[in-house]
Amino acid sequence: MGPRTAPNKRLDRCVRGGVAPDATAVLMQSDPAKVAVMGYLRKLVAGGCAEWQTLDDGTIRLRLVTGETYLLEPATVTRIA
Repeated sequence: MGPRTAPNKRLDRCVRGGVAPDATAVLMQSDPAKVAVMGYLRKLVAGGCAEWQTLDDGTIRLRLVTGETYLLEPATVTRIA
């Protein structure tokens, strides 16, 4: 099953759109490229294609319905699954 045909299902242990504004503000820090990327990621979450949650250390975990999982940190994005 390809990423475009994956079922649109809710993922466990994630909060859809649950990232606090201050968490995303820390990641963006007035960088226009980061602002644009976070905007696109928010659209994925709002459309049901992804879910995210803020971890205890402020890192955002983004999980796509196709199974990919990313950690969004202030200076890096790491794919963990």
